Amino acid sequence: MFEGWAVEFARRSHWVGLLEHLESQPWPSPHTVQVLVHDEEDDCFGLWMMHDGRLVEVPLPRTSRSYWPNHYTGEVDPDCPGILTRTDRSDGPREGE
Repeated sequence: MFEGWAVEFARRSHWVGLLEHLESQPWPSPHTVQVLVHDEEDDCFGLWMMHDGRLVEVPLPRTSRSYWPNHYTGEVDPDCPGILTRTDRSDGPREGE
């Protein structure tokens, strides 16, 4: 029998630390762990799988993850998950793009 769970996040900052928490769990079969994350501003779910003890995002066809630099430092915050967008949108870019 398979077991699973789901969590919904309203803002991208709320899932900061989630992947590290999941990596620390004593998975009986880590190679079978699959995590789907859909943030409020994402166009679709991102797929994360365990590789060498770390959850790594699996690149999906026709998607792109965008990151923005910190307004104060000019550097990308390593804790910011960014936003996953579809690159094959037929309805044009979203507002603000």
